[in-house]
Amino acid sequence: MMKKILIACTTVAVLLFSNVNVALAEDGKRFDKNVTWKNVVKINFKNGKRGEALKIIKNYYEKATEKAGTRGPETVMEFRTGDYDLLVVWHMPGGVNDMTWEDHPDNKKWRAALNDIAGGEDKAKEILDNFSSLIDNAENDIAIVR
Repeated sequence: MMKKILIACTTVAVLLFSNVNVALAEDGKRFDKNVTWKNVVKINFKNGKRGEALKIIKNYYEKATEKAGTRGPETVMEFRTGDYDLLVVWHMPGGVNDMTWEDHPDNKKWRAALNDIAGGEDKAKEILDNFSSLIDNAENDIAIVR
């Protein structure tokens, strides 16, 4: 008799929780199709290194973007006050699916263009490493615009 009660209770619990999950899924709401996704990067450079970093962006990164025909950032803001020196915003045309790439084809095009502009893969790597060494800290966030 106890076994039957235990089986009955277990069955009722499973059915109740199954219905709760279905109800939650039906009550859920996705973002509106008009929402756009943004990748927001906030960078703080080491003291005295901001100018050098901005020159690398202008002389190499922007030129590589143009040469590769890839999308550049839609917004670049140089802060004069606050915790960060630079805010860069990229539109994510594929929404959150843009984050599922291990190596996006645009990144390969951009890197090939940078290699060409820098005079080879090794020199491009030096530029990338140098730029990274100028950064004190950075944050990378995903945001939506409604």
